[in-house]
This record gives sequence, C-alpha cells and structure tokens, in this order.
Amino acid sequence: MGEEVWDRVWTKNLITSDYSLKYLAFMQDIEASLPEGSFVLEAGCGTGQTLALLSSRHNTVGLDISRAALNLARNSCKNPVLGSIFEIPFEDNTFDLVYNSGVIEHFVDPTNVNAIREMARVTRPSGKVIIIVPNTLCLWYKAGKTIAVMMKNFEFGYEEDYSPKRLKTAAARAGLVVEKAFGLQALPPLATNDREVVGVDLRRKFGRIESVFPFRQYYAYTVGIIARKPE
Repeated sequence: MGEEVWDRVWTKNLITSDYSLKYLAFMQDIEASLPEGSFVLEAGCGTGQTLALLSSRHNTVGLDISRAALNLARNSCKNPVLGSIFEIPFEDNTFDLVYNSGVIEHFVDPTNVNAIREMARVTRPSGKVIIIVPNTLCLWYKAGKTIAVMMKNFEFGYEEDYSPKRLKTAAARAGLVVEKAFGLQALPPLATNDREVVGVDLRRKFGRIESVFPFRQYYAYTVGIIARKPE
C-alpha cells in the first residue's frame, strides 16, 4: 500500500481513540519490562505515539514509509527513519524489541510473513517481537468496516483481519516462538481517530472495566502476540 494513503491519514487532525488508550496502556507495561537502554524499533510507526513512552529510557527508532508520519514521529523517537518494512535498513540482531500495530494486515500472504520475517531478522536472539492486527472475531469491528466500505469512506486501503490462530501461524512461519496472545479494546468504541462521543478522561475511566474481561483475544477489536526470536 502506497505512501500517499498514509500521508492522507496522518495529515488529518486526529483524536485519541479508545483503541489508542488501550494500546498506550499496554505499551507502558512493555516499556517497564525492558532493561534501561534497550534498543527498540517500531516498524511502521505512524505518529510515534507509543515511542514517546519508550524514548526517555531507551534507544528508539521509528520506521515508516510516510513522510507525513515521520514529521510527527520525530518528536517522539530518537531516530525517525524513512523506509520499508520489507527492507529494514539495519543489520541483523540489532534490536531488543521490534513491534507494530495496524501494519501487517495490509499485506497479502505471503508478503505478511515476509514482513514479520524481516522484523525478526533485525531482532536480537531472545529479543521480543510484538504484532497487533484487527481481529476477525470482533463482530462490531467487522460490522463497522463493512458499512464503511459500502459507503466508500474506509480510508486505510487494503486490509485483512486475523484470528488468533492465523496470527500465531504467520509468526511461526517467520521463525518466531509465540509466547502470548492477547486482545485490546473489547468494548465498542466511544471515539475513533476522527469522531468522539465523550471526552478522553471519561473514556479512560470507562475503559478500565475491560481489565476483568477474560479471553479478550477472541472478541476484542485487535488480536496481538508477544513472540521471541530463538537463540
């Protein structure tokens, strides 16, 4: 999918969506688990919102094909890099953590696996790879996307969705060992990137109830994995 699609997305005035709140909270926990000074790459960084959480203690790189995205991300990461996830411009075994959200679903098989394999290549042995994609088992996501496509206002280009099994299989095909699957954003959203029903403070409080929901990878908006590169 071309740079021009993402330039249009990232040049809009964006709202902090409900999903972004869940994703930021998740990445805060990941940040706290890393030894200080870790090398971190977000492969498809967009605005670099999560990299801002990591940059104070770690060496962060934001990679994206969109110049508009990198103009925003340069305020959040130490090294913004223009480039493709299929040819990440770093040597093998460079990073302790490589991650993305909302990237792999835009590639058909087997290019999805090729992208994950490239993420794994630049990860150090025993390092982590985190991948988060839309969940095909989330009914409200599927309904919303169908309506958006029918009304011709789905702005994210070509996109597939994943079951937990499909995502785990893709990671395994790329040579990774999957340690955990998880789900983010179990409740229907009260705000997307461009529409908001209630303010962010109330949404943040309301969203905390999801912490008691079990097995969220089977019904949340996204399914994700934490995987390890074998030694």
